[in-house]
Amino acid sequence: MNQLISYSLQIDILCICIFLLIAFNLWKSGEKTKQLYISVIAIVFVQCFSTGVVTYMHAGNCMLELSLKLPCVQSIKLIVFFTCLNNFMAVFTSYIIFVITYQKRKDAIRSKDIKLFLLSLPFIIITYFIITSPFNGYIQFLTFGGNFVPGRFYSLLIGSIGLYSVLGIINFLSIMVDLKKRFSDFSVSLIDRILLYLTVSVPFIIAPANLLLHTNYVSVAYAISFFYLMTLHQHMRISIDDLTTLNNRNELKSYLNSLMSLSESQRKNTFMMFIDLNKFKYINDNFGHNEGDVVLIEISKLLKYVADTFNCFLCRYGGDEFILIKRNSDEEKAISVCSYIDKAVNDLSELVIAPYELSVSTGFVRFDSRFNSVREFIDAADKLMYENKRSSKKDYSRLTK
Repeated sequence: MNQLISYSLQIDILCICIFLLIAFNLWKSGEKTKQLYISVIAIVFVQCFSTGVVTYMHAGNCMLELSLKLPCVQSIKLIVFFTCLNNFMAVFTSYIIFVITYQKRKDAIRSKDIKLFLLSLPFIIITYFIITSPFNGYIQFLTFGGNFVPGRFYSLLIGSIGLYSVLGIINFLSIMVDLKKRFSDFSVSLIDRILLYLTVSVPFIIAPANLLLHTNYVSVAYAISFFYLMTLHQHMRISIDDLTTLNNRNELKSYLNSLMSLSESQRKNTFMMFIDLNKFKYINDNFGHNEGDVVLIEISKLLKYVADTFNCFLCRYGGDEFILIKRNSDEEKAISVCSYIDKAVNDLSELVIAPYELSVSTGFVRFDSRFNSVREFIDAADKLMYENKRSSKKDYSRLTK
């Protein structure tokens, strides 16, 4: 076995270990769709395994010169089987990912199932050719010299993988457009977003090239892509509040620490708004915690809209408390945001048919040289919020003096 093949096998083994690690972490998680993700990883695992087996068996002496000895003939049969399996898994993986991303798209139309059936026809046809390839050589056939030569429909195999790869990228971009608002709700850098697009797109690009150029890089592409997605998923689990899907305290701390690193001239026009839901304990005690959760979710949706409108960072600080951070602002704009929140919550309370009223108390503070730590900044906004809460009439200008 030469050194190049040895490296190729080591890479396949490493990819298999990565797939098993990701599947194990998903299995331990509480994700509702973990079975779906694990199934996709299992499919890619089989593809990687078959690729490794084919690479190993092609390195054997039996492939160097075709022999009629019984052990060699048995090895040839195994090589033919795993080669066909490898070809099938290549197109099957691309097809399955296409189907999943197609179903995840939100553009529900009547002809969606019909389109999926029509787009599945190339997969059905190429599957037939792959299965019958050992007998008719339509995809690949084995020469007496021990080499696999592309058959007359080998280009159809590559074209099918290319088709589903292109459709998979289109579906992925459509899904990302739908999730764009959610991704904007927590602080993911531009570099992270670019890496997300690259790591997800690379397997789609390499999949057809893998067979066209007779390389084994697609397993590496899937391993990198899945590992990055798992890392991003873990980041979201750590940084996102489960109930409201807003940023949580961890993400707030990261965001404020990044502000602390700026110069005073850069951060002096940053304002923090501390928002507290009034009489939330009354709602929980008299109408149940489920009703309290519904209220928090609705208030979160409203605050998301406010954050998008005024370009603010938003998080759930804990319980019924929320924090908005507005950069490149002034006191007048901060007052207008607080007033807008009050009016929006009052309008929501009038629209909702419930035996209780919804209202909030808000306080804000400028991020200036008075504060030497993130904790002092939050405490100041919290204090001003409670001063306003105790006041019979809301006067935000009074709090800034």
